[in-house]
Amino acid sequence: MKILSTFLFLLITVGNVLAQSPINGQSWAQVKANKTGNLTCVYYKTPGLVFEQGGKMQGVCVDLMEEFKGFVKDKYAVELSFSFTKKIDNFSNFINTVKVSDNIMGVCNTSITNERKTFLSFTPPYMNNPSVLLSNNDAEKISSLDEMSTAFKDYKAVVIKGSTHEKYLNDIKGKYFSNLQIEMVNSGPEVIAKLKSGQNYFTLIDFTEYYDSVKKRLPITRHLVNLNELEDQLGFIFPKSSDWASVWAEFLTPEYKNSVAYKRIIADNLGTSFVNLIK
Repeated sequence: MKILSTFLFLLITVGNVLAQSPINGQSWAQVKANKTGNLTCVYYKTPGLVFEQGGKMQGVCVDLMEEFKGFVKDKYAVELSFSFTKKIDNFSNFINTVKVSDNIMGVCNTSITNERKTFLSFTPPYMNNPSVLLSNNDAEKISSLDEMSTAFKDYKAVVIKGSTHEKYLNDIKGKYFSNLQIEMVNSGPEVIAKLKSGQNYFTLIDFTEYYDSVKKRLPITRHLVNLNELEDQLGFIFPKSSDWASVWAEFLTPEYKNSVAYKRIIADNLGTSFVNLIK
C-alpha cells in the first residue's frame, strides 16, 4: 500500500511538472523586424471569454485578439497570427506555465494584482469583472456578509485554488465567519459542480462564470451582497521578460474600450446587459 501511495504521488508530481513545462514563442521584436510572425498562446477555458466550440476558438478574448491583429497590421505593417498550443484546465498550472515560459501569452480571466505583477507581465485591463456570491438553491438568501455565519452555518465554501477569490474568502472568514471551512478546487467548472451537487456549498466567483450558469439554467442562487471591493480588472498575461505587453498597451487604450467595436464584442459574447457593467 505504501509503495502504491508513493507511486501515485510521484505520478501526480510528474504530471504537474509536465503541465508546467516551458513553452517558447517569438518575441514582438522578432515579429516586428520580420514583418510577420506568430504569438503563441495557452488558455484556461472561461465562459464567454475564451473557449473552443466546433473546432474554433471563441469569446471576448479571441475577438480582441483579432482586433489586435488588425492594429499591428495597420500601424506596423505586421502580419500576425495566433496559435493556441495548449488548453490548461488547472488555473494554478495555467499561471505557472506562463510564468516559466518564454514569449507566450496566457488567455483567460486573469485578475491583475500587485502580487502577480512580480512574476508576470500584464496588458492593460481588457475588462472589469464583478464578483458574485453564489450558493445552491436551498440556502437562505442574504443581503449582507455579516449574515453569512448564520444563514450559511451548515455550509462550506468552495473556491479556485490560487485565485483572488481564495484570498477574499479568507478575509471574509476572518471578519465574519471564523469557523468557515474552505475547500480548494482547480477550476470554475469544479466550483459549479459542487454548487449543483445537492450538498451545502457557497462560493465567490467571477460574473462570467455566473452568466454561464444562468444560460444553462443551473440550480444556483445569487446573493445580492455588496462586493464592490472585490471587483477585479482582467488582463492578458505574459512571462515577466516578454516584450509583448508594450505593444498591447498601445492597442488596449481607454479610447478603444469606449469604442463601438469593443462594446459590440462584449455584447456579442456576454449579452447587452453586461455592457453596462463594463468600465
